[in-house]
Amino acid sequence: MIILSSFYFLLTASADRGEELLSQVQKDTLVSHVTSLQENVSYNLAKEAYNTRSAHHRDATDTAVNYIKRMLSRSERLLVTEQNVGGTRNVIAILPKKETSTSDRVFTICAHYDTHAGREPDWNPLSSKAPGANKNGTGVAALLEIANILSQYEYDHDLIFVALGGEELDFQGSHNFIQDSINSGDTNNNKLTDRHFATSGRITAVINLDMIGFNWKSDLVEVITNRDSSWISRALTISNSWYEIGLKIRRTQDEFIDISSHKTFWDVGYPAVTLIESSTPWRDSQNYDANPYYHTFRDTVDKVNFSLVSKVTQLVLVTIDNLLTTMFQPDRQLPQIVFELPSLVKQNPVQVTGTYKTDYPIEIVFHPSEVVAKLDKEKQTYAATVPLSPGANNLIVIALFPLGANSVRRSVVLDEAFIWKDVNVYPNPVRASNQTEFRVEGNLEITDMRVNVFDVKGSLIKRIDGVSDRIDSRIWRTWWNQQTAYGLAVSAGIYICQISVEVKGETYTILRKLAVVR
Repeated sequence: MIILSSFYFLLTASADRGEELLSQVQKDTLVSHVTSLQENVSYNLAKEAYNTRSAHHRDATDTAVNYIKRMLSRSERLLVTEQNVGGTRNVIAILPKKETSTSDRVFTICAHYDTHAGREPDWNPLSSKAPGANKNGTGVAALLEIANILSQYEYDHDLIFVALGGEELDFQGSHNFIQDSINSGDTNNNKLTDRHFATSGRITAVINLDMIGFNWKSDLVEVITNRDSSWISRALTISNSWYEIGLKIRRTQDEFIDISSHKTFWDVGYPAVTLIESSTPWRDSQNYDANPYYHTFRDTVDKVNFSLVSKVTQLVLVTIDNLLTTMFQPDRQLPQIVFELPSLVKQNPVQVTGTYKTDYPIEIVFHPSEVVAKLDKEKQTYAATVPLSPGANNLIVIALFPLGANSVRRSVVLDEAFIWKDVNVYPNPVRASNQTEFRVEGNLEITDMRVNVFDVKGSLIKRIDGVSDRIDSRIWRTWWNQQTAYGLAVSAGIYICQISVEVKGETYTILRKLAVVR
């Protein structure tokens, strides 16, 4: 009765139920799954702990498959079955669409469960350990947690969870799954439902989870995508920002990255992305130190950052929920933006505020600066600090969502007051036999520069004209050889340098002291 009440509430909740979904991800559950997959204890009388899930080890594979099937079968709404092709076994769980839905779209979340420790010189697939806690116990744990949570809901589209076998054997598991999805509606000649679980052209999006838990340096996750799948990676980025999950997302668009099962889906034209701690885990990169443990005996649960695994799980959870709920609804409305800004401003950068209206997560970005606005979801307002260029600016505020964008344009003129960005007199002190350089930089274009040098009594010693930098007219320079207007060397002492520039017909002056020594 409690389950039914909860289920009814969830079905009638608002479309954006992300905060409630996020709270359901349990770190302890993820730890439990990864630990169980690492130990891989059989349920026979011996209760043997295999500590491997090698695709070559039949008994270990049986135990891993049974565990995954048992975890997925906890939900009565998931239709759980097994696909066995040539000994490569996939576990498939379908969350069927609403009975009243006519959608033919299928969304897929997958992760491979098999392991190896091939980076160890003496690894034997039939007798050695390959605990695979991170690769890819973390991905399977996330898949199981997401499946358990989303099975409470009804959607207009089919959602399929696939625990892939044989990924480490040239992606056999994903090859087999795709082949069945194209050529048939059943697995191993056993109907999954009255509807086929997939047919050619029905798979709309695939999110693949592979090795998401080793990074103690930052909460980084890399999203591997190709051009046709970029909208999925955009959806992930928007969800991360909208729900303030706190991940650093590195989006890598490369048609040739083939380190995980996404490539199998790309090869037949399905949009797919892989979430992974790094596409090059064997070497250091920004915000990531090389992982020495994957594909070794030491890939164990104590090396896993479960805070990171939890965040990646949350990210995929809310992203797939939004895609299933709003993105492909025929009555979906474009997000609306109100962008108010005076036509003339005198400050730079300028503080921009506005309002928006949307029924699903978006990201608001200003072009050409690419500044991302801060959103207040309760008030549906946004704010950003946007840099301008002197004179006329054409600003575009863009509301990004996974399948496109809506934008508003405004023209604004920056009539900015002059600011001294840099004034440099060097060297100082200076020997009488050397030259002194005067360098100034402003925030606006400078049309003239002059330096007047006075002694401490206020007598004018030398007047020097400046020259503009050849590339940037906001920078001007001039030099003094420590001589008077008559070519005589000045004596040692303190001199007052009056530096003046002309900007938009106005003169701005600043004073600097210069010490001349012998």
